[in-house]
Amino acid sequence: MRRTPLAWRNIVHRKVTMVISAAAISFAILIMFMEVGFLNGLYDSQTGVFQRLNGELVMVSRGLHILNTHEYFPLVRLQHAAGFTGVKAAYPLYIEDLASELRNPANGIKNGIRVLAFDPDAPIFQGRDVAALIPRLRTRMTILFDRQSRSFFGEFFEGEQTELADRAVTVAGTFDLGPDYYYDGNVLTSIDTFLTLFPQRQRGEVSVGVIQLEESASPEAVLRELRAANPSDVDLLSKAEIVAREKATWQKATPAGYVFTMGVAVGFVIGIFICYQILYTDISDHLPQLATMKALGYRNRDLVRLVLTQAILLGLIGFGPAVLLTFGLYSLLTTITGIVTKLTFSRVLLVFVLTIAMCFISGLFAARKALAADPAELF
Repeated sequence: MRRTPLAWRNIVHRKVTMVISAAAISFAILIMFMEVGFLNGLYDSQTGVFQRLNGELVMVSRGLHILNTHEYFPLVRLQHAAGFTGVKAAYPLYIEDLASELRNPANGIKNGIRVLAFDPDAPIFQGRDVAALIPRLRTRMTILFDRQSRSFFGEFFEGEQTELADRAVTVAGTFDLGPDYYYDGNVLTSIDTFLTLFPQRQRGEVSVGVIQLEESASPEAVLRELRAANPSDVDLLSKAEIVAREKATWQKATPAGYVFTMGVAVGFVIGIFICYQILYTDISDHLPQLATMKALGYRNRDLVRLVLTQAILLGLIGFGPAVLLTFGLYSLLTTITGIVTKLTFSRVLLVFVLTIAMCFISGLFAARKALAADPAELF
């Protein structure tokens, strides 16, 4: 005999109540989605430069904890690394943000921007859009503008004249990278132009070293050799390690990572309370029926299974609308802030697992009310 799906019937028998309950659950799930989005938007944006580097290994100063730390290391360290077996090439990357104001051509207002400089003949960045434009930087006093920079920088077009660090420059084109929680935008230029714009900087002071390996080389073996041979004033890491370290630092050592992580936890707790209240109210309305089930021979574990099933079903019903709303809100946030917020499969899976856990916990709490149903009260 086919069993009656009591949990599903309890949810759908009152359509208005079901819609309200699903909306409440969706709200809690949406909170978690948004906090996960903020958190991963932080990580994605802060590691954007490292992710775009075209190299297996990265060299940085030992004092560099996150990329916006103004720490440099001697160029000779990178030149030394270039001579190791398995190393194909080693390229310096220079970064400046202290005196790097870019003038908006529309209103003349100057705003600070991050400047990234490298040899235009060095394939230092991944991406066809950037690779096609980089040769234009061989002309002195030319720049590439990050068109995803914040809107107050204005719009720039190829061949446009403007000022960077109080010097006239020509925009040779635009590319995509995006701002982060520390920098509002980015500019790419050559090392020669960089040293002209910022005469206080020295060619021998490198911000980041990008190390490319031969195809036959083992990244782990080359990394061990470089670490053993280099002085203690530099750190050598794989690209995955530097990205992980950047994320960990922003999570543990900055307020932003802590706030967004706590936001996910708060959304999870709010969801437990919302789901619990919905289940508790429904159980209270059906206490006579639950007592009848006990009188008919249903055991406590059957009632617990019923409540937990109903809780999980509520989570599943609310999850779909929450995903759709999240997709729209992520797109809106990306447009407004410039911080790319991605709805990836792994992040959907994370929130789905949190949703099931949230509903399961609330179901366990609410089940106590179901177990209190007494058949004796029917008479």
